[in-house]
Amino acid sequence: MRLWVIGENEMRKQEEQLYPEIEAWFKGYLKDRYPNYEIITTYKTSRITLDSYLKTLKINMDVAVGLAIKVDIVAVLRKSEEIKLAFVEVKDDPLTLADLGQLWGYTQLINPVESFLVSSKSLGRLSHLFNILNREDLLIYGSRRERTMKIAKWDTSKKSIDHFSVVPKR
Repeated sequence: MRLWVIGENEMRKQEEQLYPEIEAWFKGYLKDRYPNYEIITTYKTSRITLDSYLKTLKINMDVAVGLAIKVDIVAVLRKSEEIKLAFVEVKDDPLTLADLGQLWGYTQLINPVESFLVSSKSLGRLSHLFNILNREDLLIYGSRRERTMKIAKWDTSKKSIDHFSVVPKR
């Protein structure tokens, strides 16, 4: 009997296959929420650092300089000289506290206007944390704690987030 084990590279490939459709959804989501902004999205940042990517756009963000942050999908929102960032971290496994911690760290450092953690499988162990223990306070960020990270299951057939799975519910 032979057991097939999916290696880390294979899991990464499966995750990367989700990037184009999640990026397309994210761009539409941001266009609806920020209609007066030019929106540039990419998943190149899953392979290169955020700082390096921003330099290709001639954007200098002091908070990103020297940090080896590689966010799966990044959006740059631009209106005149004003620049905002938005993030999506993508997983092809049920979500874990480590996944949340990764996005939480990026979000605390950079303070994006939107921050999503999305899984094509399920909310995993995070479901208990948010739906039973009601720890949505862990998702709050921003200099005045005015923003909230969002967590959701990705619906591969609809090529959109499953709106019933979104945390927080409000």
